[in-house]
Amino acid sequence: MTTFYIILGLIVAAAAVYFYAIKTGKIEDADGDLIADKAEEVVAEVKKRAKNVKTELGDVKKAAKNLAKQTEDVLEAAAGKKSTRKKAVSKGSGAGAGKKSKGSGAGAGKKRAPRKTTKK
Repeated sequence: MTTFYIILGLIVAAAAVYFYAIKTGKIEDADGDLIADKAEEVVAEVKKRAKNVKTELGDVKKAAKNLAKQTEDVLEAAAGKKSTRKKAVSKGSGAGAGKKSKGSGAGAGKKRAPRKTTKK
């Protein structure tokens, strides 16, 4: 039971030091919600990364399904059968998947003037 009180005392002491540091400005808390700004930034970054990981896992899942279908086709081809399915067209991955590139734009549609040569 004394171990419980020691741990409880340490937690209370840590909380007191934390609140003192926030009130004196040693730990920044611009919005006044008693949560350090640095901790809020870290949480936002973790959420962003988790969202990106979720998107990538969805892409991996699609690729794995496509791989399974293609493996079946390879086995059928090895057995001498012809494929009855259309070939799958990959749309790519990421936010810009399926969009046509506009190019670099540098010099697009412009004709170049011929170079002047100097004779020496």
